[in-house]
Amino acid sequence: MTAQQIFDEYGQQAGLIALKGNATAGVEVISPYEKSREGSLAFVPDSQALQQVLEQGVSVVVIPKQLADAAEKAAPASVAILVSANVGYSHARIKQRYGDHDYSRSGWGRIHPSAIVHDSVTIPESTTLGPNVVIEQGATIGEECSIMAGVVIEHDAVIGNRVRIHPNTTIGWECVIGDDCLILSNTVIGSEGFGYAQDQYFNHHRIPQTGNVVIGNKVTIGANNTIDRGTYGPTTIGNGCIFDNMCHVAHNVTMGENCIIISGFLGGGSSTLGNRVVASGSAMIKDHVRICDDVYLMHRAGVPKDITQPGMYAGSPVLPMKDYVISNAIYSRLGELRQQVKELAKAMMGKSL
Repeated sequence: MTAQQIFDEYGQQAGLIALKGNATAGVEVISPYEKSREGSLAFVPDSQALQQVLEQGVSVVVIPKQLADAAEKAAPASVAILVSANVGYSHARIKQRYGDHDYSRSGWGRIHPSAIVHDSVTIPESTTLGPNVVIEQGATIGEECSIMAGVVIEHDAVIGNRVRIHPNTTIGWECVIGDDCLILSNTVIGSEGFGYAQDQYFNHHRIPQTGNVVIGNKVTIGANNTIDRGTYGPTTIGNGCIFDNMCHVAHNVTMGENCIIISGFLGGGSSTLGNRVVASGSAMIKDHVRICDDVYLMHRAGVPKDITQPGMYAGSPVLPMKDYVISNAIYSRLGELRQQVKELAKAMMGKSL
């Protein structure tokens, strides 16, 4: 394609605000700017990267608007300059449109012969099923889905449109997946919640978990995640949330929209997370805890009680970031402070004698 074709076809959706330079410059490949060459389209975050791509050779650059004048002056006449309001956003949208993985390359055709689909289930013509897929009675499958090898979709589950489910994932009975979701391999959505009662002899008695999981639109669930079904009502994940690999969400959790959940996250049962909560690696949230909107949990945060004010929190148990930094500074001097206390105690004892 040419820069002009990309700008005309998808510029508005990708956050592009202007096209400068050689509008007929051709694009053969989308490249990282470090490996750009003639025929490349590269996303350039700053002036240093711009200089690098121009030295290496590039055909089309996507640049932040504050670099527009400098790029026009520095770029050869052969280079097209796509000006973006947000280069990261443009990168995501353009690569989704023109450089994403082609799921039709599996080579199996629309429905693999080994797939087992209950007679009550209708598979749209635009949806593909890989080898050994199992879809149980009463499930609903949306348009333009890619359901890959070994996926199990249990009875009465609902899968929205344009959902991609990677191999060996299980979607539990009556669970609901919204539109435009991406679910990576070996994830279990709707696993049994961890609910037990004990008798006087400490024998364990299972409390059946008969709720479900409801996942909103445009949600990414990473590989090897588990999201437990609720005891009675749903465990809910809001629109736009993104999960890294190896995270666990317990039963009856409610998560707001556009949260970012990083590897090792453990969300205790019946906890509530607001909108735009960011949980960095190995964050842990105690059961029945409530976290308000716009909270950042850093440095393996452990959250034992409610957080009611937006901001950054860190450590275990969590402290506001300012207090956490001070606490760490004091902690690093504990040996020195201990020695000072010992010397003061010795001096005081000497005076008393």
